[in-house]
Amino acid sequence: MVRTLRRMHGWTIEDAAERFGIEPAYVRSIESGRTNPSFAVIVSIAEAFEKRAGDLLLTELAARQGRGRNG
Repeated sequence: MVRTLRRMHGWTIEDAAERFGIEPAYVRSIESGRTNPSFAVIVSIAEAFEKRAGDLLLTELAARQGRGRNG
């Protein structure tokens, strides 16, 4: 979800990292699913995308459930 939103905004990983207040390597790790961000980081990400953290989480949950049903 983060990767999709980042690309929709036309941001590089470095752009996103700056907006989120985290390191580019951490953005890569979140996008690849190797790590789960803390709630504080989720809030920072949501704010950068001008979304509410809960909405971001629900969208991610729905995406994961959809992937589970279809493959």
